[in-house]
Amino acid sequence: MDMTNAQRLILSNQYYLMSQMDPTNAEKYKRQQLIVERGYELQIRELDKDFGCITETECREIIDFMEMYHAMQESYNMLSEECQAKVDARRLQFLGFDIATEAQQVNYVRFLTSSEGLYPQFDKADHHFNSQMPMLDKYRRMLTTWRNCPRQYHLCSTELAQIFNA
Repeated sequence: MDMTNAQRLILSNQYYLMSQMDPTNAEKYKRQQLIVERGYELQIRELDKDFGCITETECREIIDFMEMYHAMQESYNMLSEECQAKVDARRLQFLGFDIATEAQQVNYVRFLTSSEGLYPQFDKADHHFNSQMPMLDKYRRMLTTWRNCPRQYHLCSTELAQIFNA
């Protein structure tokens, strides 16, 4: 993160103010203030992780994943009880992404569900869309299979199983 001295001064002041306004996180903000003031470039890179960027294409892909899960849940609800019995209903829950390796995706899902109010039927569970394991590749395979289904919002139990097993 390249910053001019003026930008570093402004950021340092912001961290100072944040330390005063949020005493529970004051030590964290004081540390960040010191890093910025002294220009410790190795540690300044830590600050970059808080300022991620997800491209429009990545955002649309995440929304597609969520829409696929919405379609699977709606399809499941339309199935007869006999067909529902063939589906592991737990696999219909959208787990989210791994916070350790897919943090930007987790934060975007949280933004969509909390701030934007989208997909209120998705269970946030205790982990709030932190799957605790990488999911991006799995969702991409599932999305490809889902898109190949002729009726994406009227899936049968066999199609649901194919998507789950992608």
